[in-house]
Parts: sequence; C-alpha cells; structure tokens
Amino acid sequence: MRELPPDLTRLRAIETYLQLQLRRVQQQVAGVEQWEKTRAAAARPRNPPEWTLQMDVGADPRPVAVHHGACTVGGVRLKRITRRDAIEALATGILPCALCRPDRELQVD
Repeated sequence: MRELPPDLTRLRAIETYLQLQLRRVQQQVAGVEQWEKTRAAAARPRNPPEWTLQMDVGADPRPVAVHHGACTVGGVRLKRITRRDAIEALATGILPCALCRPDRELQVD
C-alpha cells in the first residue's frame, strides 16, 4: 500500500503552534535569567564603609566611637561617615575604637 503525502495545512498548523510554544518558553527563560541577575546583584555584599560612627542607645543618640569600616564592634548602631568626618569626630573628643584603632590610620593624636 502506498503512503499518502502529509497534509500541508495540518503541518503548518503544528509548526505555528510549536513556534508559539517556543516563544513562550524563551520569554520564561528570559524572565528567570533577569530574576537571577537581580537576586545575584542583591546578594552581592556591599562594600564596607571606610569609616563609621557608633551611636549611643537612647532617645537622642549621640556619637560614642569612631571605627574603621570593617570593624564590627559597633553592631547595628553604626553610621557611615567620610574620612574627613572621622578626623573631625576624633578631633572633637569622640573616642577611637580600642580594637580597630582608626586614630592610627587617620594619624590623629
């Protein structure tokens, strides 16, 4: 028995369906890739500040100590400051951290 040639209209319909499915999958892949990039960027650790100012606990927090940015002694009560702010804070009598000794690197006596 002789095989009949495939129906061209039916094949075109299947081709169109598969192309639509492929586009949907490509869009989903692009969405997942974008989500992964965003998540990776958010998970990347921030650069530690160069200098921090430790604040006192209380209704009116006051500066307690100056720290090098990588120092973890101040816990969550740290405020990012510039090098100039750190020098000024030490000059006005705010104590340097006894562990990280920012006064040595800032050359403040």
